[in-house]
Amino acid sequence: MEIGDRKEIRIDTIAFGGDGIGKIGDLVVFVPFTAEGDLCEISVRTVKKNYLTGHLKKLLQASPLRTEPLCPYYTLCGGCQYQHMGYQHQLAAKQDQILDTFERIGKIKAPDIRAIIPSPKIYRYRGKADFQVYHPKGKRPLVGFVDTSGNAVIPIERCEIVEESINQTLADLKRDLATHNIRLTSDRQTIWSDSHTDIASAQYNTVRSSRYVERIVKGKRFQVPYGGFFQINTALVDTLVDTVEKMCGLTGIENVLDAYCGSGLFSIFLASRAKRIYGIDSDAPAIHCAGINGQNNGMDHLAFYQGDAADIMKTEFVQAKTAVDRIILDPPRSGCEKDVLDAVVALKPEKVIYISCNPATQARDIRYLLDRGIVMKYIQPLDMFPQTQHIEAVALLETG
Repeated sequence: MEIGDRKEIRIDTIAFGGDGIGKIGDLVVFVPFTAEGDLCEISVRTVKKNYLTGHLKKLLQASPLRTEPLCPYYTLCGGCQYQHMGYQHQLAAKQDQILDTFERIGKIKAPDIRAIIPSPKIYRYRGKADFQVYHPKGKRPLVGFVDTSGNAVIPIERCEIVEESINQTLADLKRDLATHNIRLTSDRQTIWSDSHTDIASAQYNTVRSSRYVERIVKGKRFQVPYGGFFQINTALVDTLVDTVEKMCGLTGIENVLDAYCGSGLFSIFLASRAKRIYGIDSDAPAIHCAGINGQNNGMDHLAFYQGDAADIMKTEFVQAKTAVDRIILDPPRSGCEKDVLDAVVALKPEKVIYISCNPATQARDIRYLLDRGIVMKYIQPLDMFPQTQHIEAVALLETG
């Protein structure tokens, strides 16, 4: 087998990451932008010892699970991987991927994975987008997203998975760039949707922009750093909060440790049912916002710590023998540090709720906890990222 060879292949399933999987003899073949049941002609792109990657050249027989992508930049822009698949097929693929990940990486036989909760909106759901501004020599600046190769910027007129106020602001940004009316702080431009309506125009990041934005979840207002993290699916974030609240099962007497707390989303909603809430985050602006959000919502039994989660958990909780009944883990995609997991084990909370947008690192970390006596009860997936490869999963664990 050589690069450039043309082969016919039937797609059998969808891999974690979005590529279709088929076989040529005993070799597994990964082909982007294909659906289960597709019969296609591919061009071999890379040849490895145990697998190949291919480029879709011709669709010989389309799967009935296919649908027409809404976005004209699809397959060029690197933001979406699933627009060619019907939404029910997307959900089924993600459900299978979580099961496979926890069995393969987590080494958990037949884990209890609940049915994935679909997004009420499958387009126009994102409340935040990061655009790239490219300055070709002697030409007007281009605004868009990084392409599928990761090496170039695809200029776009609009994005179909963001809220409409972001597209309106994108048009404003492009107009102002063309007329030299603005001074940007960076070639990476974050645009948040308007928090009150999907029609009013949002803001982009210039030297005169506010350092903070407002988000509204279940009627509560949150101040968030402009460059910070917040759950981006505005249609499903309420359900995510409800899921975490349900798993915590608070009765009013528990102490809760919210590691990686960000601007305090889960802390604020859990506070009304907890004795004490402790939040930790390494991002100083986020912790600043968390404190303000607690004050604005009338919460005086919250304490927020800025710094490394592992260090603070060790000194302020394990060594100080501070009792903790619930621990919330919502780490970045890379997962938890080993020292964080060791602190979880040492603190012996009744329940651990682990939220992740990367089931691979989540399964790895949960395996580590299981090997130290903690028990996994079940996993609740939520489709926070329709049309893309990404999956959100919330796991409930308990001490033995």
